[in-house]
Amino acid sequence: MIYTKYATENDLDWLLDNDDVSKEWAARSVRHREYVIASENDNRVGFLRFSLFWGKFPYMDMIRILPDYQKQGVGTALFNFWQQEMNRQSHKLLLTSSEKDESQPQAWHIRNGFVKGGELTFGQQQTTAEVFFVKDLSE
Repeated sequence: MIYTKYATENDLDWLLDNDDVSKEWAARSVRHREYVIASENDNRVGFLRFSLFWGKFPYMDMIRILPDYQKQGVGTALFNFWQQEMNRQSHKLLLTSSEKDESQPQAWHIRNGFVKGGELTFGQQQTTAEVFFVKDLSE
């Protein structure tokens, strides 16, 4: 069974091994309860990291599942925990994104109720367009 919870300081080393952010950013995100961890039998199997876009809208920055646990509902469990928490905190909108050529993540977002909201390009920093997705929680 998959168990989800907010990450704690005890999860920091594992997060640093499995996320592509600095130690400072990971520690800050843990302190601000912006990481959700998924575990099975006390083994961490995935995480969801988010932030508040413009300090207002919950934005899923990253969701990563260990390869042996993909396509087993771990991502959905993480997303459901996050969505429930954002709903509980009275947020009315969720945001996320993926690169335009990532068809599987886009299909996952759509299956979980997101709709395409638009695209941005970032010049030399990221040559593939980023597709943004929006989910209205007010319905």
